[in-house]
Amino acid sequence: MDYNFREMTLDDINEVIEGETKVFGDSLGFDMLYTELKFNPYAHYFVLEIDNHIAGYIGTWIEQEHSEIINFYVLEEYRNMGFGSMMLEFVIELVKMSNVPNISLEVRDHNEKAIRLYESFGFKYSHTRKNYYSNGDDAFVLILEV
Repeated sequence: MDYNFREMTLDDINEVIEGETKVFGDSLGFDMLYTELKFNPYAHYFVLEIDNHIAGYIGTWIEQEHSEIINFYVLEEYRNMGFGSMMLEFVIELVKMSNVPNISLEVRDHNEKAIRLYESFGFKYSHTRKNYYSNGDDAFVLILEV
C-alpha cells in the first residue's frame, strides 16, 4: 500500500466530496471547498492518498489568534492504521509553527472513536452546540491549547 499526504488541489474536490458523503452522509460541497482553496488565505487543506485514491483529508483555518479544524475524515477501510493520528499530528505541528495558541473543532457528541482520538492528543471538552449538524445531531466543541 502506497500512501502520500499532500496539499489538496482543486482537482481533488470531487473525490473529497465523495469521501465526505460516504463518511458523514453529506458534504461541505463543491462551492465551499473551491472557495476555501482558491480564496481563503487562512485555509490549509491536505489529502491522504492511498494507492492513488483519496482516502482522507483534513482542513484547518489558521489565523493569528486561533485555529480551527474544519473537517477531517479517513475512509472506513483505512481506519485503525495510524493515518488519522498522522494527519492530526501534522496539523497540530503546523499550528504550533504558526505560533497560534489553540485549535478548536466540533465533533458529533456520539462519535466516541473520534472523541477518544482527539482526547489522546490533549483536546479538552469546552461546550456543546445543540443541533449543530444538518441532521440535528449535537456537537461537542473541543479545544487544544498548543
